Amino acid sequence: MVKVIKNKRYVIMFNMETGKEILSGIDGHEDPFILDMPSLLDIGIMGKCLNNCKICYQATNNYDSNMSLENFKMVVDQTKNTSMQYALGGAGDPNNHENFKEILEYCRKNNVIPNYTLSGNGLTDEQVEISKLCGAVAVSDYDQSFTYQALNKFLNADIKTNIHFVLSTETFDRAIDVLDGRDVWNGQFDVSKLNAVIFLLFKPQGKAKNRLDLIPSNDQIQQFIKKIREPKVSFKLGMDSCLVNKLATLDNLTKNESIFLDTCEASRASMYITPDLKAVPCSFSDYGTNGIPITKGNPISEIWANSEPFKRCRGLLNECKTKCPYMKEK
Repeated sequence: MVKVIKNKRYVIMFNMETGKEILSGIDGHEDPFILDMPSLLDIGIMGKCLNNCKICYQATNNYDSNMSLENFKMVVDQTKNTSMQYALGGAGDPNNHENFKEILEYCRKNNVIPNYTLSGNGLTDEQVEISKLCGAVAVSDYDQSFTYQALNKFLNADIKTNIHFVLSTETFDRAIDVLDGRDVWNGQFDVSKLNAVIFLLFKPQGKAKNRLDLIPSNDQIQQFIKKIREPKVSFKLGMDSCLVNKLATLDNLTKNESIFLDTCEASRASMYITPDLKAVPCSFSDYGTNGIPITKGNPISEIWANSEPFKRCRGLLNECKTKCPYMKEK
């Protein structure tokens, strides 16, 4: 099934089975740099987490509770006709939300694909079965027994499964080994069943806000670029837009890369919504400074079009599309 969003300037076609998305300007218009509404929503349905991960960027954002099912449905009702996918997250594993099943079902009912990332810690067989409603799931590369238990559960259930790999100075050598085709996971799961490894650039935020030493150097990024352009792997590879920014800053994108890769999409094609219903351009932005409450009188469409944090973020990206508006540099 293909979901289509079309207006006077552009058309978006999204294959809901494969996840392939095509965005194109129409009627003489160029491909849009900014969409009329976000096609991707990053929704923080989780308010708290018990995992205590040492570099968690959400660790300092504590909420009294998870996002309520009622509030989640309100977000869906406001965006179902303009969004293709919801990335479910927040300060904890989304599969532990008390209304996890109802959340995924409501996404599907409204023709939007849900995806989520988890640690894998405590994943149950029932949660795996429910996850079949997702387009894909991603397990964070913590190299723990629960990491591999979760990967095996998902892969054996024929769920499209990715690994999220945070690229930092500490994990750099491991990342190069992955790209060189070495099984850094030592046969803990069937790599041939894996859909993709997605590399995420380490950003100093939350619990690791002062760990500037973990930001990969330019030399490391350039080594990584060379390797990811000539990988020796059987699975797909991907990068978050923060890492694409670095690639585009340090090296020229090839013609194909320019077509298939995008730089920072915050406030351009995506937004983050906190568990207490505040909209921000990006999950790494300051929620206190940039967070705009979503209310009946101030819906997502109004925030997206006219709020100062979103307009400011777009202005910065218009000036330099590869410059992060929110992160500290070394």
